[in-house]
Amino acid sequence: MTTTSMGKVIQFPTITEGDKIKVKLKEQEAEIKLCLDDLQHLNEHIVELTLEYELLLNRLCEIYNIDMGDYIDDS
Repeated sequence: MTTTSMGKVIQFPTITEGDKIKVKLKEQEAEIKLCLDDLQHLNEHIVELTLEYELLLNRLCEIYNIDMGDYIDDS
């Protein structure tokens, strides 16, 4: 009876570099989306604050009888 010796079996990695990059890309995409959502909320908040500021400024001008048109440069 003769036996043949088999060579070592090379184990290939189950996760390739490409797969790792795809995972990282998805993580980055999710982080970018969160940042864009935060930016959207900040923009909305700035608009709200600006409107409130303008209302308060207009009311103050009414109280002190100030015409803001005198202070706005039309050029």
